[in-house]
Amino acid sequence: MPNTEKTAQLVMDKPLSVPAYSKWSDSELSQCTPNDFMQKLYHRAKDIGDDLYDSRTYEFFTLAPEIYQENLVLYMRRRAWSEWYFGTVAQAREITLLPENQVNLKLRLARQIQDEMRHYDVFTQQLRRFGSEPRIAEFELPPILVQMQKVQTEAKTASEIAAANQFAGEIVLSSMTDLETSIFKRLFDKELMDAIYDIEKDEPPHIANGKDLILLECETADQRRRLALAQEKYLGFMMQLHVTEIVKLGCRRMRPLPVFE
Repeated sequence: MPNTEKTAQLVMDKPLSVPAYSKWSDSELSQCTPNDFMQKLYHRAKDIGDDLYDSRTYEFFTLAPEIYQENLVLYMRRRAWSEWYFGTVAQAREITLLPENQVNLKLRLARQIQDEMRHYDVFTQQLRRFGSEPRIAEFELPPILVQMQKVQTEAKTASEIAAANQFAGEIVLSSMTDLETSIFKRLFDKELMDAIYDIEKDEPPHIANGKDLILLECETADQRRRLALAQEKYLGFMMQLHVTEIVKLGCRRMRPLPVFE
């Protein structure tokens, strides 16, 4: 094997390593400004999304059409459920936990809830195209999705919820469309991919909401550790769920999932 091929294979075998900020000492966590720490959380989630959705880390095979459609419908039902619960319940809790003087941010979060309901409708329309319905009240949650929900529901502050919502899942999902090598461009047909592009146009202001929520409680080492831990827990579960869904659509991941170190 040529040296270049060996190098490529070694890179493929090695997982992406991202900083485990929750394990940093107080002095390490206190060395940067709140804005710099917020940026660290953003780039950590974005790096994970780019790695998770990079089609070059997968090999593809052809599924029977009926198996592919069955798994695609299950994926879209899960996305519809997530748009409803992670997109409305979490933001509603953020609004109630914010102090009264954060009127503008509360209004922005209310607009985000409206956006998330539109996203739910988009997945509903796509499900009907494939002869199904979201039926979120009947949706049997995978155990890993229950764990993701638990991270958000156990968060004590609006900032911690944001670390496990707008500054975790929303950032990762943005890689679906802005990553040139996005795996979904190969796994979805044009109509579904266009629907995903339509949804992702709403994500920048949602991520901006997360940024401002993070900065509300990002001064002390203890606050930063709690934000980092909430993000790490959620992203850890999210990676497992999403790679499981991706491989069910006709591929195999060749690189280990990112790790927190």
